[in-house]
Amino acid sequence: MIVLVRHGEATHHTLGLTGGWTDSELTERGREQMEAAGRRLAAELSGPAAAGRSFRLLSSDFRRAVQSARCIQLAAAAAGIELTLELCPFLREKNNGLAAGLTEAAAKKILRRPQREGDIDHKNYPGGESRREFYARTAEGLLKTADWEKEDLIVVAHKGSIQNLLFAWLGLSMEEAAAHNLSADAAPASISVLGINKWGEHALFLLNDTAHLGGGGTGLFSFKFAK
Repeated sequence: MIVLVRHGEATHHTLGLTGGWTDSELTERGREQMEAAGRRLAAELSGPAAAGRSFRLLSSDFRRAVQSARCIQLAAAAAGIELTLELCPFLREKNNGLAAGLTEAAAKKILRRPQREGDIDHKNYPGGESRREFYARTAEGLLKTADWEKEDLIVVAHKGSIQNLLFAWLGLSMEEAAAHNLSADAAPASISVLGINKWGEHALFLLNDTAHLGGGGTGLFSFKFAK
């Protein structure tokens, strides 16, 4: 089982900064979101269905992810479950090079637009990485670190790195995902679950679940649909 958790709301969200390798930290709201996510996971991990399972807790080494992982770790400890936090730089968000730390307005001034749509080797910013490089770093990093078909993992990361892991789990290369113009959302503090089903297939059991954050309904009109 692989539990994918996106970090909570971070200061780059509220200060108009770029994401990527901007090493932002959780806002107060983001911490509350992750405490809620931690309580939900702790309740699941301490239940009878989890008996005999041992989870590894992997996290991006950026502050917003580490702080989010700590919230999960503390909630689990309160439920009597010990999780050792492992920091994994390969789980970082896409490297946005010189745009890291800049405001979104300043980053637009150095943005390099691709000559053709869907170019997975294009780098948006000087010193950054391409979609192909980002995908390889994330997917290959996890495969080298864990046996994702046999181990139980909680992975705390970023929207882009979670998307890469979803594609890789479903057997899609970055070329295939780009060719079909595919994407997958992961809201702040959301939970997604991957695993091998009873037929031996790579299954996506849960995607972008934020029920633990309250609000009611499905959030149908909160998603970033095209106008």
